[in-house]
Amino acid sequence: MKAALIAIAAAVLIAAASALPAYWLGDSHGAARVQQAWDNDTKGRATAALEETNTSRTKEQGHANSVTRAVDDFQAAQAPAAAYGAARIADAERLQRAAEGRAAQYLAMSKAGAAERDRLASHAARLDASLAEGRRVAEQLRADLVDRDQRIGLLADIIRADRSLFEPGESAKH
Repeated sequence: MKAALIAIAAAVLIAAASALPAYWLGDSHGAARVQQAWDNDTKGRATAALEETNTSRTKEQGHANSVTRAVDDFQAAQAPAAAYGAARIADAERLQRAAEGRAAQYLAMSKAGAAERDRLASHAARLDASLAEGRRVAEQLRADLVDRDQRIGLLADIIRADRSLFEPGESAKH
């Protein structure tokens, strides 16, 4: 039995010795595969990181361009808007000054209104007095005309009476 054990032990040793180079070769090949997998993974991660970096740079550049364009557009629009706003404010201030000037004029007119009303009332009173005087004069002239007509009638009657004295028989005609 001992011999059988020795034979089994020898067979195990022979099998182990014959498997040892295959193990070393397989182990070496496995290490190479692991290293290759590691290298591939590292390369893949580096490539992904590079792609992500490039993508980020592209996005950042696009963002920077967008921000720059927005700022440029804002500044380009700001100058005309500021000029337009300044013009509108200047117009509003001009209108306000004109309104203040008119208000001062209206105030002066209202203060001068009493004097102006007095002047106009005095003028109206003079016109009314003149009109009344004109009526009086017209009535006086009308009365003078009536008086003149009556005097002329009287004078005509006297002249006719005087003629009747100088013309014989003429009085019988009347």
